Amino acid sequence: MSGRLCLAAVLGGLVGLERELHHQPAGLRTHMIVCLGACLIMLVSMHMGDLNAARSDPGRIAAQVVAGVGFLGAGAIMRSGLGVRGLTTAACLWTVAGIGLAVGSGFWKAASMTTFLVLVATYVFQKVEVRLSKGRFLRRFVVHARDSAALVSSLEDILQKSGVTVREVDIQRDLVEKKLQVSITASCPEDANVDKLSRAFSTLSEVEKVEID
Repeated sequence: MSGRLCLAAVLGGLVGLERELHHQPAGLRTHMIVCLGACLIMLVSMHMGDLNAARSDPGRIAAQVVAGVGFLGAGAIMRSGLGVRGLTTAACLWTVAGIGLAVGSGFWKAASMTTFLVLVATYVFQKVEVRLSKGRFLRRFVVHARDSAALVSSLEDILQKSGVTVREVDIQRDLVEKKLQVSITASCPEDANVDKLSRAFSTLSEVEKVEID
């Protein structure tokens, strides 16, 4: 029992250390405690099953960990500008809880392999993501215009010809005033001229105003 608890603390701590090095809100101690707590809950569930095998279901208590840790992960998610931070940390917390449950049930080989793969995903592939997105930044264009069926496709064509990748399009339509507000979140190259894009939008006859965040 003590060995399983110690192993859960070590495995959870390894994932937490990686998050700590990236200055995330849930770091070493949080991941270690979540993994340790999940392991303890699994041990208690199995112990209760041994005491009363006919009436106890070891998986019932452990299943609550999977759902309950989601509330903890939600606290690590924050909105930052046009993006969201903390999703990877929240996923790590959820996975660490699973690692703790696996260690508690004696499934330590799978727990160790999962820890290794999580570290590969968060450390190695984080560098790959940075390299792939290097030199790009997010911008949001808010276009106020008269209602037109072809407006959105015209805006997207202008962005694509400038090497800008459209990430998200949000349309609000005023049926009374017959107005449109189109919000486009786009990934722009480092050398993108957003003022030139704004002027290109303004050349469309339907467009009345362009805002850039």
